[in-house]
Amino acid sequence: MANLKIKKGFTLVELMVGMTIFTLILAAVIGILISGIKIQRLILSQQQALDQLSFAIEYMSRALRMAKREDGTFACLSNDLSYQNPNSPNISSVRFINHLQGDDCQEFSLGGPQGNQIKYSIKINQVREDLYLTSSGLTIQALSFKLQGESKSDTIQPRITIFLNITSPLILRLQTTISQRNLDI
Repeated sequence: MANLKIKKGFTLVELMVGMTIFTLILAAVIGILISGIKIQRLILSQQQALDQLSFAIEYMSRALRMAKREDGTFACLSNDLSYQNPNSPNISSVRFINHLQGDDCQEFSLGGPQGNQIKYSIKINQVREDLYLTSSGLTIQALSFKLQGESKSDTIQPRITIFLNITSPLILRLQTTISQRNLDI
C-alpha cells in the first residue's frame, strides 16, 4: 500500500461552488454592461434632441434677425410692421419678410402630422413651401413668440423672444431673444 499514488482533483462540491461564484460574477458584469448601454442610448437620444433644438433655434434666429419692415410692396404683413402674429391673439407663430432671401414672406409655427414640429413656411412668387426644422421624434409641446417694437410707432428696436417647451425625449424649456439686425428706430 505504500506504492499507491494519491490522486489530486476537485470534488463535486468544490466544482459546484466554483461555478456558482463564476456565474454570480458573470451576471454582475453583464448587468453593469447592459446598464451602461442603456445609459449610453439615453444620452445619445438626448444629444440628438439638443442638436435638433440647437439647429432650429439658430436657424430661426438667423432668419428673424434679417426681418424687414413691411412698406406695402410685399403683401406679407400689415403696413409698418417688422413681425406679425398671423393667428393673433394666438402667439404660436410669427411672420416676417426676410430681406436676405429675396424679400420672401416667411413664417415659423408649430406643424406636422401631430402638430409637434417646428414648421418653416416660405412664400416665393405666391407659392408656399413648408419645411420642418425638427423631426417627429422630438415632441415640441409649445412654441410661442413675444413681439416688441414691431410697429413703426414703437420707440424701441424690434425684437422677438422665442419660448420653447420640449417634452420628449427630455424635458426642456428654452428661451432666447433676437433683435432685428437692421436698425429700425
